[in-house]
Amino acid sequence: MRVSIHPALRLKPFVAYKSINAFFQGVWGTAYVALMAPLPPEAFSLGPLAFSLGPLLVALAYSRLLNLHWFFRISVSVEVIALLSVVAVLLYPQSFLLAAGVYLGFQLALMFGNYLVRLETLVIAKDSFKPVDIGKTIGALAGALFALGFYQWARNWLETEDTLALIRHLHYPLLVVQLSNLSLLIASFDRDKFDHPL
Repeated sequence: MRVSIHPALRLKPFVAYKSINAFFQGVWGTAYVALMAPLPPEAFSLGPLAFSLGPLLVALAYSRLLNLHWFFRISVSVEVIALLSVVAVLLYPQSFLLAAGVYLGFQLALMFGNYLVRLETLVIAKDSFKPVDIGKTIGALAGALFALGFYQWARNWLETEDTLALIRHLHYPLLVVQLSNLSLLIASFDRDKFDHPL
């Protein structure tokens, strides 16, 4: 475990990124189930298979992937997948294709979860885990509370009980949140220092 933060990591924007990321997940989780409604139950059997095999393939590539260049690329890719999912929900009506695309993107992002946690552990100093984890917890709670309040407000404002309409409107603030998330992630790294040893 590191005694000091890796020189390529800027802790304050990284803590903000992890907090905003958890906020996004707290909000997104409230919409995910409804968005998946068009998928048949068999699709949810395939997801865990991919989720089991995907991390295995990633782990087999650790000798190549355990560096900051790949950590940054994969982190940004995961956030871009989330951004594309938000945009897709705003642009397209609920359908099998939309649900399948969002579900596939979600599974692809999950596939890299173990890897991202491993690399985080290698770049963050042990004394800095506390603010990262507190930020994540506060972000997730704030996201769930925001979603709850937003649904109540939007239900009255739109004068509708249509779940899909409420979820679609929720994705407008989610778009801003995810763009902020991606910006904070990019600001969290000094790419000139990626070659410093882990």
